[in-house]
Amino acid sequence: MQNGSGPRRHNRSFLAASEQSLIRWILPRIPRSVTSLHLTFLGLFGSLIASLGLIGCNWSYWSLWAVFLGISLNWFGDSLDGSLARYRRDERPRFGFLVDHTCDLFSQIALIVAFGLSPFLSLIAAFTILLCFLLFSAYTYIRAAAHHIHQMSYIGVGATEFRILMIVWAFLGAATGIKEPLVNGLSGLDIAILVLAAFAVVALGVKAVMDARIIAEEEGPALARITAEEIVAEDVEAREAEAMA
Repeated sequence: MQNGSGPRRHNRSFLAASEQSLIRWILPRIPRSVTSLHLTFLGLFGSLIASLGLIGCNWSYWSLWAVFLGISLNWFGDSLDGSLARYRRDERPRFGFLVDHTCDLFSQIALIVAFGLSPFLSLIAAFTILLCFLLFSAYTYIRAAAHHIHQMSYIGVGATEFRILMIVWAFLGAATGIKEPLVNGLSGLDIAILVLAAFAVVALGVKAVMDARIIAEEEGPALARITAEEIVAEDVEAREAEAMA
């Protein structure tokens, strides 16, 4: 359930075209009794199943199937809720934006923290990834407000690719016997993730500067039209308002 009249959606992830084709095939086959709100909560429920599965891997790798099922349900719910609302012409822009993105936020936080409580990542690595996720999420909303573009992927990686990486990492970790401690110094994997996170933060900073330049160029001519007289008049009005207050 997403905003149908908000910022323009911009998704150039590696799987975007294939994913949209699959979504268009699924939408007409969803029963009328299923609403976009049901799908939003299904996505949140899936993330909780996957999180419990990740923690359960400390005792049995059979829990990996809960990880696979949960992340799959999370994809299904999150990817189709807004699409279903638009397909049925049933958008509720502000409500949809609030509920959808709030559920997305809690879903991803639950999954990333659960990885830190699993054998596959330490808490240090998980919190580093979580910090990057929150940073990129915050900038996505800032860019949507300032640039009117909802950036749905970075360097070809969007939510779907991130989910696939989580599933692959869990199964690969089980196959190779990764046993990361919760907190016990810095492992080689922790250092690798910290380095990658640093590069990601720098890249985001560069993108922010580029976006700021574009917006400055767009707003420049409009600002240049403000005459000295208008500036003086605004200053006088401000002073008078302060005196009256």
